[in-house]
Amino acid sequence: MQEDTVMVSRQHGTAILIANPTSGSYVQYADYIADAVSYLRNHGWQAELRLTQRAGDVRNFAREAVEQHADIAVAVGGDGTIHEVIQELAGSETALGVLPSGTINVWAREVGIPLDNIGARDVLINGQIRRVDLGQINDRYFLLMAGIGMDGEITHEVEKKPIKRLGVLGYLLIGTWTGLGYRPFPVLLELSGKVIKLNALQILIGNTQLYGGTMKYTWRAKCDDGQLDICAIRQQKVFGGIALAVDFLLRREQRHQWVYETGSVVKIYTKRPVAIQLDGDPCGYTTREAPTIVTVARSALKVVVPRQTSAEIFSEAV
Repeated sequence: MQEDTVMVSRQHGTAILIANPTSGSYVQYADYIADAVSYLRNHGWQAELRLTQRAGDVRNFAREAVEQHADIAVAVGGDGTIHEVIQELAGSETALGVLPSGTINVWAREVGIPLDNIGARDVLINGQIRRVDLGQINDRYFLLMAGIGMDGEITHEVEKKPIKRLGVLGYLLIGTWTGLGYRPFPVLLELSGKVIKLNALQILIGNTQLYGGTMKYTWRAKCDDGQLDICAIRQQKVFGGIALAVDFLLRREQRHQWVYETGSVVKIYTKRPVAIQLDGDPCGYTTREAPTIVTVARSALKVVVPRQTSAEIFSEAV
């Protein structure tokens, strides 16, 4: 067992649950959330539900949880809510808990948090706390991945349009439209003493493995090893694109059409602005004037996960 791994089951604790009452999922999961609050209280916890009213409230409530020395700040929602919460929890002793009610729930799937109410609330009481790394670009953290290139552009486009309300379908429609006309971009990567030049369609920098809930671009990543896994997809001609798809579908360890590296600091130079997304949220663009620098904030976040975890995502299973 890791030195920083502790079980959270106990008779007393404090939990701040953060939810957005205007989200489509809140109406569907309102009873589920109320039941989770009652469950925590019935187990001796001081549990408080905080409902957002305006932009920025998720971070405000997460910051209050840290200031109040709450044991757990619970993100009620999907990966977007988690992304906002971790901006304030990073570097603190307040752990991230999750009641998944988003569209895909990548983090929950990655660490084995059940997607049902009973299973997820049980993890909050009887799970374990572990420390994980965070990736960082400027003052923004990411738990899952950073995407630079085509998926960054798709994320930016979806954010601008009402089609976002369609969830996965909206992403698929915008993704198909954007992908058909997306131009590769020249890029220079500098990491671990290496300099790599290529024309890329996409660069994924992963702290974890799953992408979109099912796919794995950074398939070797561990969220607690102090490293980021970098997967760059080269510009492809027809036959190269077929070979890339075969490598991906068969999950081959050697994917010849891809560049795969690891490092704790990655510098990315592009000749034109390229869209960036962090954990599925738009996060500006690269610039010609200076490199985009991605670093690791090692062991920056405490997370509540099931007692039995897979060595797939952690360096050491418990």
